[in-house]
Amino acid sequence: MTTKTRIISCIAILFSGCTLILFYLDRLQASKTSSLQLPYALWAVIIMAGLCLATLALIQMGCKQYSKLLAEKSALLTESTMSLLETQASLEETVERRTFELAVVNGSLNREIAERIQAENDSIKLQKRLEIILNSAGEGIFGIDTNGNVTFINKTASSLLGWRRADLVGNSHHYLVHHSHNDGSKYPITECPIYKSYNDGSVHYKSDESFWTKSGSSFPVEYTSTPIVENDILTGAVVVFRDISESNRLKKQLELIVNSAGDGIVGLDTQGNVTFCNKAASIMLGWEPEEMIGKPHHNLAHHTHADGTTHQVDECPIYMAYKDGSVHYKSDDIFWTKTGESFPVEYVSTPIRENQQLTGAVVVFRDLNTFA
Repeated sequence: MTTKTRIISCIAILFSGCTLILFYLDRLQASKTSSLQLPYALWAVIIMAGLCLATLALIQMGCKQYSKLLAEKSALLTESTMSLLETQASLEETVERRTFELAVVNGSLNREIAERIQAENDSIKLQKRLEIILNSAGEGIFGIDTNGNVTFINKTASSLLGWRRADLVGNSHHYLVHHSHNDGSKYPITECPIYKSYNDGSVHYKSDESFWTKSGSSFPVEYTSTPIVENDILTGAVVVFRDISESNRLKKQLELIVNSAGDGIVGLDTQGNVTFCNKAASIMLGWEPEEMIGKPHHNLAHHTHADGTTHQVDECPIYMAYKDGSVHYKSDDIFWTKTGESFPVEYVSTPIRENQQLTGAVVVFRDLNTFA
């Protein structure tokens, strides 16, 4: 029950009680046997005064309770207002902090975007520069993935093969340009050094194979197939090749010239092993060229002096040429044939230099019996 209801109920009870008392006094006064000491009117004034005082007391009590309740509500309101102000201040601080953080993140994001754009631009410039370099190369260059499909090709390769870059990129290099041997027989891809390169991770070099053009013709090539490794994973290979048709023509022409010479001509490496031998040398020494290639010339034809004593290799003028880099001439020596016979020779042993490095010697000799 609320305070208001309780006060109203008490007042109603007081008025009802006073009314009953007045009614009783009125009935008592009307009775012949009334024992009232005071007149009815005085009793009425006393009762009404008491009623008035009681009512005022109840009202005062209610006001005090309402004042107390109002004070409590006011304190609660003040507390709520302070809490609201603190919450508002905290919210404003949070919003300000978040706004600053967003500004920092936004600045960082803008900087990262700018850096990525710059990196992409640099990458595009680098790619264009690389394309210019590749297309300026005099040798054919193309890349292939681990499926053997072409990933890029330079201008020289496209020109040599007769294929447009758009026709080669994404298609199998082997089945388009390396499908057959020099004699036209089928070339299994599993035997192809280029295929092996992007499967075994080794560099493969060949100088005696052919590539086939779009028109169906072939040309001799020399190529190197190098694996591409990214993060220790084979991702393909890059092939650098060149057309050696002119080189082969010059080589054949040189062979004709060398084999047409009347003097014997023998090439040696820095170990004294035969690297080439012309026809005249083969005839005079009695050895077929393939029997001499890769074997020590000294052991084949210069192992013994005329008196039958051993000719030490470190005393040999031919040996000295590819060791000391000087030209050595001898006009009274002998060479030995395959059958064990000897013949008098004069020879010149001239060192071979490549890029300032001694790589061997070339020996030119003649049978003095022929000129006797």
